[in-house]
Amino acid sequence: MVKKILSLIAFVASLAACTDDFKDWLSPQVVPQPEQVSFGNGNISTVGIIDLNNITAERVKVCDITAPTSTDGNYTLSSYLLTLGEETFEIGTDGTIATADLQAYIEKIYTCNPIQRDIDATVSTWLTNGSTTVKIISDVFHVSAIPQAPVIEQAYYLTGSINGWDNTDTTYKLTNDGSDPYVNPIFKVRIPATQDGSNIEFKMTPESGLGGDWSGCLSAGDTEGQFAYKNAGGNLVIVADPDALFYDLTFKMLEQTWTATPVGFNEFIYEIGNESGWSEPHPLHGDGNGFYSAVIYLNGEFKFKPNKDNWDGDWEKVSGDATSGTLTTDGGPNMDGVAEGFYFVQVDLKEMTYKVTPVTSISIIGSVRGNWDTDIDMTYNEIMKCWEARETLSAGEFKFRLNHDWAINWGGSVDDLTQGGANLQIAADGAYVIRLFLSDEAPAHCTVKEDNGYPDNFYEIGNEGGWSTSHLLLGDGNGKYQGYYWLDGEFKFKPNADNWDNDLEYVSGDNTSGSLTDGGGPNCPDPGAGFYQINLDFANMHYSLTKIESVSLIGGFNDWGGDVDMTYNKEEGCWQVTTDAVSGEYKFRANHDWSINWGGSVDDLTQGGDNLTIDGGTHTFKLYLSYNGAHHVTIE
Repeated sequence: MVKKILSLIAFVASLAACTDDFKDWLSPQVVPQPEQVSFGNGNISTVGIIDLNNITAERVKVCDITAPTSTDGNYTLSSYLLTLGEETFEIGTDGTIATADLQAYIEKIYTCNPIQRDIDATVSTWLTNGSTTVKIISDVFHVSAIPQAPVIEQAYYLTGSINGWDNTDTTYKLTNDGSDPYVNPIFKVRIPATQDGSNIEFKMTPESGLGGDWSGCLSAGDTEGQFAYKNAGGNLVIVADPDALFYDLTFKMLEQTWTATPVGFNEFIYEIGNESGWSEPHPLHGDGNGFYSAVIYLNGEFKFKPNKDNWDGDWEKVSGDATSGTLTTDGGPNMDGVAEGFYFVQVDLKEMTYKVTPVTSISIIGSVRGNWDTDIDMTYNEIMKCWEARETLSAGEFKFRLNHDWAINWGGSVDDLTQGGANLQIAADGAYVIRLFLSDEAPAHCTVKEDNGYPDNFYEIGNEGGWSTSHLLLGDGNGKYQGYYWLDGEFKFKPNADNWDNDLEYVSGDNTSGSLTDGGGPNCPDPGAGFYQINLDFANMHYSLTKIESVSLIGGFNDWGGDVDMTYNKEEGCWQVTTDAVSGEYKFRANHDWSINWGGSVDDLTQGGDNLTIDGGTHTFKLYLSYNGAHHVTIE
C-alpha cells in the first residue's frame, strides 16, 4: 500500500492567510510626498514608507503627533485613536501602532503582497476642560507601508537528482492556478518516482533564477516538513516509497511548509490514434486504483500513453482484438482498428487490460419521467464536447446509462459521477437542460439547469469561413450572446452548430447593426474585413458589431500608462505577442480603452476581471477569445 511520506507540519507562520486583493488597477496610487496636516491647533507629520519586513519591534511609528491644546490651558487630553479606512486602532502619544495590527489591516484590505500600500488615515482625540468636551480629528494623511511577506514568484522549477541538478530545466514546474500568489499561495507539481527506488533530493529554483546562481532557491528548513527561502538550508528530500509511481508535491508558500504524497496511479492516461492523425491525445480519468475510462470518438488503430505531451512509457497490445485485450510497455503493435464512432474506453493498469464498447446511446433514465422503464436519449454537442438533453421533467431521481443497459451506468454526485453511483435528484418539476461530460480532464460530471427557452449558445457563420465554419457566441442565459471573431463579407446567425434550422436573417439597419428575423431574408451585410466583438440580442432580435482595431497588454510594468500591442494570428485564431516588457500585474484590453478589457484567470478570462500577474522574462502570450466556450490565454 502506498504510504504517506511527509505529513503536513502544523507550523504556524507569523503571516496570516491573504484575502482577495483590492482592485486598484484603474487608479494606481501615487507615492505620497512627506506631508504635514492640521490636528486642531496641533499637527500630524508623516514618517515615510514603513517596510514591515524590516520591523522587529511590537510597535511601529506611523506618524509624529504634535498635540492640540485648549485656549484656556485648563484641559485634559484623552488617548489618541488612529483610523485606517473604517477601522480604528489605539495609537500611542509617540505615534506608534501595534505592528501586528498594521500587518493584519493591510492583509485584510489588500493582500500580503509585499508592495507599497498608501492608506488614508486620520488621528482623533478629545479635549475637556471639565464642562465641555470636544472631539478633534486631523485632516487626512497617508500611512505608506509594505506588508511583511516573502517574495513569492509565479513559478518554481524542481532542480535535483531526477534531472541532473540542471537549473535550466523547466520540466517540473511548481505553480498555483495562475492567480496572484498572495491570494492563492499553495503551489503544486507532480513528479515521477525513481525507477531504481532511490530517494529524491532537490531544491526549487525560482523562475527568475533559472540558469543563474542558487541564491533564490527553496531549500530545507530547520524542521521536517518546513522549507526555507533564499537557499538558507540543505537539500529537500523525498524518502522513496516502493509502491509510488509519482509524488504530488505541495508547497504552502506563506506557512513555509511542504508535503510529498506518493501516488500509485496517475490521475489521467491518454488515448491517441488514427482518429486525430495521431496528433491529439484524449484523456481517460482514473479512479485512483488504476482503472481509467472515458467516452472517446475512435476511427481506426489507437494506443494509450501515460503523458499528454510525450510517448514515454506508452502501452501497446500484447493480445486481443478490436474490442479487448492485454497491454505491455515493452513495445508492440497498436490496438486493432475499429469502425468510426463513439466508444466507451476502459483501461485497467493493475491487470494491464483494455476494453472498448461501441456507444449506440447515452441516456437519462429515472422517476423524473414517471418510471424507470423509459430512456431519454441524449445527443452529442460537438462544440461543448458533452452529451445533452432538453426535457420537461418531474421532481424525482435519475441516472445516466450506456446503450439502454445497466451494465455501465453513472450516478453519485453531479461533480463526480461514478460507475453504479447513487441516484441523482431533480428537486422540482420543470424544463431542464442536462449535460453529461465524459471526456474532460476532470472526473465524469454533469450540469442540470433550468431551461428558460433560450439556446445556451448561438453561432455566427459567413463568408469569412466559406459558409462552412460555425463560430460560437457565448450566452448569458437571458437571450444575449457575444463572441469575438474575424469577419470578411456577409454573415448570419443560427442556434445550431451543425444545421441551419431556425437561422436568423437581416431585416434592416447598417453594416454594423440591425434588426433580425427568423422568417427568411438576406444575409447581414459586409461590415468590412476585420476583427469584431459580435453582440446578438435574441430576445429583441437585434445585433451589433464593435470593430476591434487593437488588442494589447497593459499593466504595472509601465504604471498602466501604455499598451503592448498584439498581432492577430488568423491561422490559430488568437492575438499574440512576444515581449519582455511585462512583469507584475497586467490585463488585456481592446482599442487602447478600458470599455472592453479581460482579466481574472488565465483559463477563463472575463470582462473587467481581476488583474493577472507574471514574473519578469521573455514570454509569448496567445489570447484566444470565444475559443471552446471561454476566453483564455496561453503563456510560454
